[in-house]
Amino acid sequence: MAEDLVTVQFAHPRNSERVFMVETTLGCTGQEAIAGLVLGDEDGPFLEPAPTGRPYELVLARTETAITPHMTLKEAGVLDGDLIAVLQRGQGARWHV
Repeated sequence: MAEDLVTVQFAHPRNSERVFMVETTLGCTGQEAIAGLVLGDEDGPFLEPAPTGRPYELVLARTETAITPHMTLKEAGVLDGDLIAVLQRGQGARWHV
């Protein structure tokens, strides 16, 4: 259903000005979202595969809610137009809302 679709932006973990906009379902999990960012689009991957021991983490910028691997975007409270920060431990980049 159309109401299950949202357009969200993902902010890159090392360059918060670099964003990846995607239309997805609210049933998408954090793990599925990261896999899609690694897959990318016709321009190539948005993210490189995470090195062992340094997984990507997702945070809904509006509420600072962590989106865990098995949590759906709906469970995290994601709304159409939201920004989701992609974080990775050990990285010095900051994201801005």
